[in-house]
Amino acid sequence: MNAVSPVPPVGLVIDTSLVPARDRAAFWAEQSCLSYHPLQISVGAGSRFGARMWREQLADVSFYRVIAGANTMRRTAREIAAGDPECVHVTVLLRGRLEGAQRARPVLLGPGDLASYDTSHPAVFRAHSPFDILVLQIPKVVLGSSAASVSRHTAVRIAGDSGFPRLAGRFFRDVMVGLGDGSIARDDPGLQGHVIDLVRRLYIDLGTASHPTRPHCAAELLLGAQAEIEARLDEPGLGPDQIARACFISTRYLHRVFASEGLSVCEVIRTTRLERCRADLLDQALAQVPISAIAARWGLTNAPHFSRMFRDAYGCSPREFRASRGAAAAGGVTAPVQLTPFRPAGAGAGAGAGALDTQRRAGCRSVLA
Repeated sequence: MNAVSPVPPVGLVIDTSLVPARDRAAFWAEQSCLSYHPLQISVGAGSRFGARMWREQLADVSFYRVIAGANTMRRTAREIAAGDPECVHVTVLLRGRLEGAQRARPVLLGPGDLASYDTSHPAVFRAHSPFDILVLQIPKVVLGSSAASVSRHTAVRIAGDSGFPRLAGRFFRDVMVGLGDGSIARDDPGLQGHVIDLVRRLYIDLGTASHPTRPHCAAELLLGAQAEIEARLDEPGLGPDQIARACFISTRYLHRVFASEGLSVCEVIRTTRLERCRADLLDQALAQVPISAIAARWGLTNAPHFSRMFRDAYGCSPREFRASRGAAAAGGVTAPVQLTPFRPAGAGAGAGAGALDTQRRAGCRSVLA
Protein backbone atom coordinates (compact mmCIF):
# COMPACT_ATOMS: atom_id res chain seq x y z
CA MET A 1 0.00 0.00 0.00
CA ASN A 2 1.21 3.50 -0.76
CA ALA A 3 -0.91 5.56 1.60
CA VAL A 4 0.42 6.58 5.00
CA SER A 5 -1.21 4.53 7.77
CA PRO A 6 -3.86 6.16 10.00
CA VAL A 7 -2.31 8.23 12.78
CA PRO A 8 -2.72 6.70 16.27
CA PRO A 9 -2.84 8.91 19.39
CA VAL A 10 0.33 10.62 20.60
CA GLY A 11 2.00 10.61 24.01
CA LEU A 12 2.12 7.49 26.17
CA VAL A 13 0.24 4.85 24.16
CA ILE A 14 1.12 1.63 26.04
CA ASP A 15 1.85 1.08 29.73
CA THR A 16 1.91 -2.50 30.97
CA SER A 17 1.73 -1.41 34.63
CA LEU A 18 -2.00 -0.82 34.07
CA VAL A 19 -2.71 -4.58 33.84
CA PRO A 20 -2.00 -7.50 36.23
CA ALA A 21 1.54 -8.88 36.14
CA ARG A 22 0.47 -12.18 34.57
CA ASP A 23 -1.15 -10.34 31.63
CA ARG A 24 1.63 -7.85 30.86
CA ALA A 25 3.50 -9.77 28.16
CA ALA A 26 0.30 -10.61 26.26
CA PHE A 27 -0.97 -7.02 26.69
CA TRP A 28 2.31 -5.64 25.35
CA ALA A 29 2.22 -7.92 22.31
CA GLU A 30 -1.40 -7.09 21.47
CA GLN A 31 -1.10 -3.34 21.97
CA SER A 32 2.19 -3.15 20.08
CA CYS A 33 0.46 -4.63 17.04
CA LEU A 34 -2.29 -2.01 17.28
CA SER A 35 0.03 0.96 17.86
CA TYR A 36 2.97 -0.12 15.70
CA HIS A 37 2.30 -2.86 13.13
CA PRO A 38 1.63 -6.63 13.19
CA LEU A 39 4.46 -8.57 14.85
CA GLN A 40 5.14 -11.37 17.32
CA ILE A 41 6.56 -10.55 20.74
CA SER A 42 7.63 -13.21 23.22
CA VAL A 43 9.18 -13.18 26.67
CA GLY A 44 10.54 -16.04 28.74
CA ALA A 45 8.01 -18.04 30.74
CA GLY A 46 7.86 -16.74 34.29
CA SER A 47 10.17 -13.83 33.47
CA ARG A 48 9.78 -10.38 35.00
CA PHE A 49 8.46 -8.04 32.35
CA GLY A 50 7.29 -4.48 31.97
CA ALA A 51 7.19 -2.05 29.07
CA ARG A 52 6.04 1.37 27.88
CA MET A 53 5.74 2.99 24.50
CA TRP A 54 5.50 6.69 23.69
CA ARG A 55 4.61 8.08 20.28
CA GLU A 56 4.93 11.50 18.65
CA GLN A 57 4.14 12.59 15.09
CA LEU A 58 6.04 14.97 12.80
CA ALA A 59 4.04 15.36 9.59
CA ASP A 60 4.35 11.89 7.97
CA VAL A 61 7.15 10.59 10.24
CA SER A 62 6.28 8.77 13.47
CA PHE A 63 8.67 8.83 16.43
CA TYR A 64 8.45 6.00 18.96
CA ARG A 65 10.17 5.61 22.29
CA VAL A 66 10.16 2.05 23.68
CA ILE A 67 11.49 1.07 27.06
CA ALA A 68 10.98 -2.59 27.92
CA GLY A 69 12.24 -5.71 29.61
CA ALA A 70 13.94 -8.54 27.78
CA ASN A 71 11.89 -9.84 24.86
CA THR A 72 12.07 -10.99 21.25
CA MET A 73 10.28 -9.29 18.35
CA ARG A 74 9.67 -11.22 15.15
CA ARG A 75 8.08 -9.98 11.96
CA THR A 76 7.40 -12.99 9.78
CA ALA A 77 5.69 -13.43 6.43
CA ARG A 78 2.41 -13.91 8.28
CA GLU A 79 2.64 -10.54 10.04
CA ILE A 80 3.68 -8.83 6.80
CA ALA A 81 0.62 -10.26 5.06
CA ALA A 82 -1.57 -9.10 7.96
CA GLY A 83 -0.43 -5.50 7.54
CA ASP A 84 2.53 -3.72 5.97
CA PRO A 85 2.84 0.06 6.39
CA GLU A 86 5.65 -0.07 3.79
CA CYS A 87 8.00 1.86 6.00
CA VAL A 88 11.66 1.93 6.94
CA HIS A 89 12.36 2.02 10.67
CA VAL A 90 15.52 3.85 11.71
CA THR A 91 16.46 3.03 15.30
CA VAL A 92 18.74 4.70 17.82
CA LEU A 93 19.56 2.45 20.78
CA LEU A 94 19.76 4.61 23.89
CA ARG A 95 20.45 2.00 26.56
CA GLY A 96 21.00 -1.74 26.64
CA ARG A 97 22.02 -4.22 23.95
CA LEU A 98 20.04 -5.37 20.94
CA GLU A 99 20.74 -8.11 18.42
CA GLY A 100 18.80 -8.72 15.24
CA ALA A 101 18.84 -9.69 11.62
CA GLN A 102 17.14 -9.05 8.31
CA ARG A 103 17.85 -10.57 4.91
CA ALA A 104 20.28 -12.97 6.63
CA ARG A 105 22.39 -10.06 7.94
CA PRO A 106 23.06 -10.15 11.69
CA VAL A 107 23.55 -6.94 13.66
CA LEU A 108 24.53 -6.21 17.26
CA LEU A 109 23.81 -2.74 18.65
CA GLY A 110 25.15 -0.98 21.73
CA PRO A 111 24.18 2.39 23.26
CA GLY A 112 24.19 5.18 20.67
CA ASP A 113 24.31 2.85 17.65
CA LEU A 114 21.87 3.22 14.77
CA ALA A 115 20.37 0.66 12.38
CA SER A 116 17.28 0.18 10.25
CA TYR A 117 14.86 -2.47 9.11
CA ASP A 118 12.30 -2.69 6.32
CA THR A 119 8.73 -3.59 7.36
CA SER A 120 8.22 -5.46 4.06
CA HIS A 121 10.73 -8.23 4.83
CA PRO A 122 11.02 -10.76 7.69
CA ALA A 123 13.12 -9.61 10.62
CA VAL A 124 13.94 -10.61 14.17
CA PHE A 125 15.27 -8.48 17.05
CA ARG A 126 16.10 -9.68 20.55
CA ALA A 127 17.09 -8.01 23.82
CA HIS A 128 18.38 -10.28 26.58
CA SER A 129 18.01 -7.52 29.19
CA PRO A 130 16.02 -4.27 29.59
CA PHE A 131 16.57 -1.74 26.83
CA ASP A 132 15.58 1.75 25.71
CA ILE A 133 15.22 2.65 22.04
CA LEU A 134 14.10 5.50 19.79
CA VAL A 135 12.49 4.54 16.47
CA LEU A 136 11.68 6.69 13.44
CA GLN A 137 8.97 5.14 11.27
CA ILE A 138 9.37 6.66 7.80
CA PRO A 139 7.04 5.76 4.90
CA LYS A 140 9.00 4.72 1.83
CA VAL A 141 6.99 7.17 -0.26
CA VAL A 142 8.40 9.97 1.91
CA LEU A 143 11.98 8.73 1.43
CA GLY A 144 11.39 8.67 -2.33
CA SER A 145 14.31 7.42 -4.38
CA SER A 146 16.39 6.95 -1.21
CA ALA A 147 14.09 4.19 0.07
CA ALA A 148 15.79 1.49 -2.01
CA SER A 149 19.24 2.52 -0.77
CA VAL A 150 18.16 2.44 2.88
CA SER A 151 16.44 -0.93 2.39
CA ARG A 152 19.64 -2.42 0.93
CA HIS A 153 21.46 -1.57 4.15
CA THR A 154 19.01 -2.75 6.78
CA ALA A 155 20.45 -4.65 9.75
CA VAL A 156 23.79 -2.88 9.34
CA ARG A 157 25.24 -1.18 12.42
CA ILE A 158 26.05 2.52 12.19
CA ALA A 159 28.38 3.33 15.08
CA GLY A 160 26.91 6.27 16.95
CA ASP A 161 29.78 7.15 19.28
CA SER A 162 31.22 9.95 17.15
CA GLY A 163 30.96 12.05 14.02
CA PHE A 164 27.84 12.62 11.97
CA PRO A 165 25.88 9.56 13.25
CA ARG A 166 26.24 10.82 16.82
CA LEU A 167 24.92 14.27 15.81
CA ALA A 168 22.06 12.73 13.84
CA GLY A 169 21.05 10.50 16.77
CA ARG A 170 21.04 13.47 19.12
CA PHE A 171 18.98 15.53 16.66
CA PHE A 172 16.34 12.78 16.36
CA ARG A 173 16.15 12.56 20.12
CA ASP A 174 15.77 16.34 20.51
CA VAL A 175 13.00 16.41 17.91
CA MET A 176 10.97 13.91 19.92
CA VAL A 177 11.50 16.00 23.05
CA GLY A 178 10.23 19.09 21.23
CA LEU A 179 7.20 17.27 19.88
CA GLY A 180 6.40 16.01 23.36
CA ASP A 181 6.60 19.40 25.11
CA GLY A 182 4.91 21.33 22.30
CA SER A 183 7.90 23.46 21.30
CA ILE A 184 7.90 21.81 17.85
CA ALA A 185 4.77 21.81 15.68
CA ARG A 186 3.60 18.38 14.63
CA ASP A 187 2.75 19.58 11.12
CA ASP A 188 6.13 21.21 10.36
CA PRO A 189 7.01 19.91 6.87
CA GLY A 190 10.31 21.82 6.86
CA LEU A 191 11.55 20.00 9.94
CA GLN A 192 10.40 16.69 8.48
CA GLY A 193 12.54 17.52 5.45
CA HIS A 194 15.57 17.99 7.70
CA VAL A 195 14.93 14.61 9.38
CA ILE A 196 14.67 12.88 5.99
CA ASP A 197 17.83 14.61 4.77
CA LEU A 198 19.74 13.34 7.80
CA VAL A 199 18.54 9.77 7.20
CA ARG A 200 19.54 9.99 3.54
CA ARG A 201 22.96 11.29 4.51
CA LEU A 202 23.47 8.44 6.99
CA TYR A 203 22.84 5.89 4.27
CA ILE A 204 24.74 7.72 1.55
CA ASP A 205 27.76 7.62 3.86
CA LEU A 206 27.07 3.98 4.65
CA GLY A 207 26.87 3.05 0.99
CA THR A 208 30.23 4.65 0.21
CA ALA A 209 32.00 3.24 3.28
CA SER A 210 33.39 -0.22 3.75
CA HIS A 211 30.49 -1.54 5.81
CA PRO A 212 29.52 -5.10 4.91
CA THR A 213 25.99 -5.60 3.56
CA ARG A 214 26.31 -9.40 3.61
CA PRO A 215 28.13 -11.73 6.00
CA HIS A 216 31.83 -12.01 5.13
CA CYS A 217 32.82 -14.98 7.27
CA ALA A 218 31.35 -18.30 8.37
CA ALA A 219 30.53 -17.03 11.88
CA GLU A 220 28.54 -14.08 10.53
CA LEU A 221 26.86 -16.32 8.00
CA LEU A 222 25.82 -18.78 10.72
CA LEU A 223 24.29 -15.99 12.82
CA GLY A 224 22.47 -14.60 9.83
CA ALA A 225 21.13 -18.00 8.79
CA GLN A 226 19.92 -18.76 12.30
CA ALA A 227 18.15 -15.38 12.44
CA GLU A 228 16.57 -16.06 9.05
CA ILE A 229 15.27 -19.36 10.39
CA GLU A 230 13.73 -17.62 13.41
CA ALA A 231 12.05 -15.02 11.23
CA ARG A 232 10.49 -17.66 8.97
CA LEU A 233 9.48 -20.42 11.37
CA ASP A 234 5.82 -19.99 10.43
CA GLU A 235 6.48 -21.18 6.85
CA PRO A 236 5.59 -24.91 6.79
CA GLY A 237 7.88 -25.64 3.84
CA LEU A 238 10.93 -23.89 5.29
CA GLY A 239 14.11 -25.86 4.63
CA PRO A 240 17.80 -25.54 3.76
CA ASP A 241 17.14 -24.44 0.17
CA GLN A 242 15.11 -21.40 1.19
CA ILE A 243 17.63 -20.39 3.87
CA ALA A 244 20.53 -20.77 1.45
CA ARG A 245 18.83 -18.54 -1.13
CA ALA A 246 18.21 -15.88 1.51
CA CYS A 247 21.90 -16.00 2.45
CA PHE A 248 23.03 -15.86 -1.23
CA ILE A 249 24.97 -19.10 -0.95
CA SER A 250 24.55 -22.68 -2.15
CA THR A 251 22.65 -25.20 -0.06
CA ARG A 252 25.78 -27.33 0.08
CA TYR A 253 27.82 -24.50 1.59
CA LEU A 254 25.04 -23.75 4.09
CA HIS A 255 25.17 -27.35 5.31
CA ARG A 256 28.96 -27.07 5.59
CA VAL A 257 28.76 -23.90 7.70
CA PHE A 258 26.32 -25.52 10.13
CA ALA A 259 28.30 -28.77 10.22
CA SER A 260 31.45 -26.85 11.21
CA GLU A 261 29.65 -26.02 14.48
CA GLY A 262 28.25 -29.51 14.92
CA LEU A 263 24.80 -28.41 13.78
CA SER A 264 22.27 -29.53 11.19
CA VAL A 265 20.10 -27.00 9.34
CA CYS A 266 17.01 -29.22 9.51
CA GLU A 267 17.64 -30.03 13.17
CA VAL A 268 17.95 -26.33 14.06
CA ILE A 269 14.64 -25.61 12.31
CA ARG A 270 12.96 -28.53 14.08
CA THR A 271 14.27 -27.82 17.60
CA THR A 272 13.62 -24.08 17.32
CA ARG A 273 10.01 -24.76 16.32
CA LEU A 274 9.56 -27.18 19.19
CA GLU A 275 11.00 -24.68 21.67
CA ARG A 276 8.58 -21.99 20.46
CA CYS A 277 5.68 -24.44 20.85
CA ARG A 278 6.91 -25.41 24.30
CA ALA A 279 7.05 -21.74 25.37
CA ASP A 280 3.51 -21.13 24.06
CA LEU A 281 2.20 -24.16 25.94
CA LEU A 282 3.62 -22.64 29.14
CA ASP A 283 2.00 -19.27 28.42
CA GLN A 284 -1.20 -18.91 30.43
CA ALA A 285 -2.39 -16.20 28.05
CA LEU A 286 -2.61 -18.94 25.39
CA ALA A 287 -4.25 -21.54 27.65
CA GLN A 288 -7.44 -21.57 25.56
CA VAL A 289 -5.67 -21.74 22.19
CA PRO A 290 -5.87 -25.25 20.68
CA ILE A 291 -2.58 -27.13 20.64
CA SER A 292 -2.92 -27.67 16.88
CA ALA A 293 -3.18 -23.90 16.36
CA ILE A 294 -0.03 -23.32 18.43
CA ALA A 295 1.86 -25.90 16.37
CA ALA A 296 0.60 -24.42 13.09
CA ARG A 297 1.70 -20.96 14.24
CA TRP A 298 5.27 -22.26 14.11
CA GLY A 299 4.96 -24.09 10.80
CA LEU A 300 4.06 -27.53 12.19
CA THR A 301 0.77 -28.19 10.40
CA ASN A 302 0.67 -32.00 10.76
CA ALA A 303 -0.76 -32.48 14.26
CA PRO A 304 0.11 -36.21 14.73
CA HIS A 305 3.66 -35.62 13.48
CA PHE A 306 4.04 -32.65 15.83
CA SER A 307 2.83 -34.72 18.78
CA ARG A 308 5.35 -37.47 18.02
CA MET A 309 8.23 -34.98 17.68
CA PHE A 310 7.23 -33.25 20.92
CA ARG A 311 7.09 -36.56 22.82
CA ASP A 312 10.51 -37.56 21.46
CA ALA A 313 11.98 -34.22 22.55
CA TYR A 314 10.34 -33.76 25.98
CA GLY A 315 9.17 -37.22 27.04
CA CYS A 316 5.43 -36.47 27.05
CA SER A 317 2.71 -35.35 24.68
CA PRO A 318 1.93 -31.64 24.20
CA ARG A 319 -1.39 -32.11 26.01
CA GLU A 320 0.28 -33.78 28.99
CA PHE A 321 2.97 -31.08 29.06
CA ARG A 322 0.43 -28.27 29.09
CA ALA A 323 -1.62 -29.95 31.84
CA SER A 324 1.36 -30.66 34.14
CA ARG A 325 3.41 -27.52 33.57
CA GLY A 326 0.88 -24.79 32.86
CA ALA A 327 -0.19 -24.22 36.45
CA ALA A 328 3.42 -24.15 37.66
CA ALA A 329 4.34 -21.62 34.97
CA ALA A 330 1.41 -19.41 35.96
CA GLY A 331 2.55 -19.41 39.57
CA GLY A 332 6.06 -18.31 38.57
CA VAL A 333 5.09 -14.87 37.25
CA THR A 334 6.71 -12.13 39.27
CA ALA A 335 6.64 -8.34 39.35
CA PRO A 336 7.52 -6.42 36.18
CA VAL A 337 10.78 -4.66 35.51
CA GLN A 338 10.84 -1.39 37.41
CA LEU A 339 10.77 1.66 35.15
CA THR A 340 11.02 4.24 37.90
CA PRO A 341 13.37 6.65 36.03
CA PHE A 342 10.56 7.18 33.52
CA ARG A 343 7.59 7.43 35.90
CA PRO A 344 6.29 10.98 36.41
CA ALA A 345 6.29 12.12 40.01
CA GLY A 346 3.27 10.91 41.96
CA ALA A 347 2.23 8.14 39.55
CA GLY A 348 1.89 4.77 41.27
CA ALA A 349 2.52 1.40 39.68
CA GLY A 350 -1.18 0.61 39.46
CA ALA A 351 -2.53 4.12 39.16
CA GLY A 352 -4.88 3.21 36.30
CA ALA A 353 -6.32 5.42 33.58
CA GLY A 354 -5.88 8.64 35.56
CA ALA A 355 -2.13 8.06 35.81
CA LEU A 356 -1.99 7.25 32.09
CA ASP A 357 -3.70 10.55 31.25
CA THR A 358 -1.27 12.42 33.47
CA GLN A 359 1.70 10.75 31.80
CA ARG A 360 0.31 11.51 28.33
CA ARG A 361 0.09 15.18 29.23
CA ALA A 362 3.63 15.07 30.52
CA GLY A 363 4.82 14.03 27.05
CA CYS A 364 8.39 12.84 26.52
CA ARG A 365 10.35 15.59 28.19
CA SER A 366 10.89 13.60 31.41
CA VAL A 367 12.00 10.44 29.66
CA LEU A 368 14.27 12.02 27.06
CA ALA A 369 15.98 14.63 29.16
